[in-house]
Amino acid sequence: MNEYSVIETTLNLLLRGGWVMAPIFILGWVGWFLMMERYGYYFMLKGGSSAKFWKNLEKLGENNAFDRLKRRRFGYFLALAEDVRNHRDEGPVAVRNAMEATRHRISVNLSKSLKTISTCAAIAPMLGLLGTVSGMVHTFETIQLFGFGNPVLLADGISEALLTTQAGLLVAFPLMLAYNFLAGKVEKVEDFAWSEALKFEAMCFENSEVVIAAESGIAPVAEPAHEPQKEAK
Repeated sequence: MNEYSVIETTLNLLLRGGWVMAPIFILGWVGWFLMMERYGYYFMLKGGSSAKFWKNLEKLGENNAFDRLKRRRFGYFLALAEDVRNHRDEGPVAVRNAMEATRHRISVNLSKSLKTISTCAAIAPMLGLLGTVSGMVHTFETIQLFGFGNPVLLADGISEALLTTQAGLLVAFPLMLAYNFLAGKVEKVEDFAWSEALKFEAMCFENSEVVIAAESGIAPVAEPAHEPQKEAK
């Protein structure tokens, strides 16, 4: 099958399905275009490996670890870790506020297209149902004019009803499955990056407390050991 036959078949299906096929076709293209764009954004959010970051942080130091993490500069964990690094001199409250602002900004950027994709997947079967009703109306008009004598005349309305329903479902099902898969993946990336950033935040402020204590000559106070309670006889 060459390129011209594919285009000819597609146009033939659009014409046989009636005017409803055009918005269904457009919804499918818009939904899958946004889906591919969101998948690209998801791989950008994954960024560099946090496991390699912790190894480099331990062996090479903070600056080298961040330089290697910045090779994939749009990672979610990188954005949160840079907030910790840039605002830790201002205290834990400033760090947490900066992290929350970054988290909100990325979530808003994600939700924009995801809502549009979900809307496309929800509208497509409704348009297919509308095409079914339109095709049945066309069939009954043909019956009213020509009766049941010629089944070829009835086939146009019936094919219009069935094609639009099929097209709406073919657009909605895979689009909704891909949307749910992507939403689950994005949620995992968000939760993992946030937990790793909290670990880096805790490590930074723990190290700063140790440094302050060492410079002031004050040894860290050990918590008193609790004696085990005797069991009641």
